[in-house]
Amino acid sequence: MEYTAIYTDEDLILLAESLEKRGKSIAVDFEEECNLHVYGEHISIIQVFDGERFYIIDMLSGKVGKKGLERFFSSSIEKIWFECHSDLRILYNKYAVKAEHVYDLRVLAKALGNIHSLSDIKSQFLGGKIEQGKKKNQMQNWMKRPLTDSMIDYALSDVKDLFALRVRLDELVDEKKKRKQVEDAMKSIARIKEQMPSWMKICNTRMLSRNEKIYLKNFFYARESVAARFNTPAVNVLEKKEIIRLAKKEIKDEIILEAELSSAPQRYRKFLIVEEKKALRKSLAEIERCQQEGK
Repeated sequence: MEYTAIYTDEDLILLAESLEKRGKSIAVDFEEECNLHVYGEHISIIQVFDGERFYIIDMLSGKVGKKGLERFFSSSIEKIWFECHSDLRILYNKYAVKAEHVYDLRVLAKALGNIHSLSDIKSQFLGGKIEQGKKKNQMQNWMKRPLTDSMIDYALSDVKDLFALRVRLDELVDEKKKRKQVEDAMKSIARIKEQMPSWMKICNTRMLSRNEKIYLKNFFYARESVAARFNTPAVNVLEKKEIIRLAKKEIKDEIILEAELSSAPQRYRKFLIVEEKKALRKSLAEIERCQQEGK
């Protein structure tokens, strides 16, 4: 597919101004890296379709940042998405940018009782075959450049049918008298909810004691620091189940901790042991302070 590449804030601002002047709605989607090939969460590209032309905003160019993104996503342009929550969370976490005038087709699908994937929903409501190879493309390394033609075609395919899908879903919502339900849900769709700390997401922390939670938190962030140092997914350094296991042991001795980490990958082990020992000392101090304060 042919597209226009956007590499700078200046070009992104010009695009926003052009779309506003033309009164264009746009279909939007992100391709992201989320701890699969490198450390952390990153937006690789932003795909845009205005019904006539495709655009790809290259977030790895080094010249697209908060200035351009804020102008683009706060613009009066209606932004049609399918399931925007994950994209908008990363946009806010990475760039402190919020999106306005969002129309999320997932809201319409849910109102119609459909909770399937975009590919399934397009097949159901627009006809045609379910897209093949989607999982493979989702697992691609979107942090590499140049992107292959197949990756670009895959990325743009996620936005090219959103206008037609919107028309069909809107028709069905009105037929089934679900418009009020959709409008109410859409009011808060782009709201960024406060996120719980990352360490609390790796298990049901309500099942842990106070001390176990302290260990879990500090061991978790120690692992993250090593993963960031090597720019590798954190799971490569130490699996989540191992952090939970160590937390439940409530270790008090650094020698014992080092022995418990003996099976960690050799490439990271030396650095992991150093950081986890620091985490152990921090945990013990925090536990003692809580005991003194009677918590």
